[in-house]
Amino acid sequence: MDTPTAGALDRIREEIDAIDDAMLVLLGKRFAAVEEVKRVKSVNGAIAQSPIRPAREAAILRRLVRARPDAVPAEFRIRLWRAIISASTLMQAPIRIHLGAGLFDSVSARLMLHDHFGATPLAEHQGEAQVLAALAGQPGDIAVVALESPWLEPYLDGRAGQARVIATLPQIASGALPKMLVFGTAAPEPTGDDETLLVTSGQLPRDFAPAPLWQMPLGNRHLASLPGFLSESGLPLIGLVRSNVPLALTLLGRYPSPIEVRS
Repeated sequence: MDTPTAGALDRIREEIDAIDDAMLVLLGKRFAAVEEVKRVKSVNGAIAQSPIRPAREAAILRRLVRARPDAVPAEFRIRLWRAIISASTLMQAPIRIHLGAGLFDSVSARLMLHDHFGATPLAEHQGEAQVLAALAGQPGDIAVVALESPWLEPYLDGRAGQARVIATLPQIASGALPKMLVFGTAAPEPTGDDETLLVTSGQLPRDFAPAPLWQMPLGNRHLASLPGFLSESGLPLIGLVRSNVPLALTLLGRYPSPIEVRS
């Protein structure tokens, strides 16, 4: 004989099953909409460049982090929608992630990449120069390098073709420095909360504004991340380029800032 408690549990489980069924229907509608996006991109040629849109992805995640209900932890929302976004990306076009042997063999790096890119296949290369060269040959793909690995010289030598830094990992803000840089050919788009990555032959002037979010030496050069979606041909960078030619400033990329998750 069923107890009142057992009957209540059965009703709750039936409700959960109904919610799961409704979620599945909504996911089906979302993926159907992605197929329509693919069709439109195929017509206008956008999908030929890259199916990845870091600005659009960041906008989706930031909106969901701000949304209710609070009962759904923000980090879980990011992980869940990253899986949905990654599956949607692979529906639009086949892509691969090019990695050097160091990242390919790193368990922590592989876990971080899986959290962000889901089931996107990985391609291993001997070193960072080969990683960037592979991306130049397959511009619809992406390449990921560890921040402190020897990627800068081959990049400045043009090994990556037209690719630039389009994102950093982890996407959830976890400290001053990112762990990995993501290179790709996706067109940069401002989101309202962005960063610009520069390389110079020396440190930026102490009174330069905006102040760097972080900076570090890399080889015989310096990296600096500035707040904002900046351009070499606009203020404040144009003034720095003209007044300090020996600084040899090069813009490496512009990308959405890591997402702040407050507990």
